[in-house]
Amino acid sequence: MITREDEANFPDFKTALEAKQYFRKRYGKSYREGSREQLDENHICYFDEVDYQPVQISVFDDGSVLVHVVY
Repeated sequence: MITREDEANFPDFKTALEAKQYFRKRYGKSYREGSREQLDENHICYFDEVDYQPVQISVFDDGSVLVHVVY
């Protein structure tokens, strides 16, 4: 399970691939890639999980990447 403290200490991801590699390395087989959705013309979201805990990786047209863990 990812704690709020873990989330606060995530690195500043530059790409979705970088975030996914981080989760693969840190959480191993507990990390599962999920679906990808175009939420609007400027926002793509990846719906992944760690031990069934939802992890949302959002990528925006301006290049910013945000990671949100659902508790």
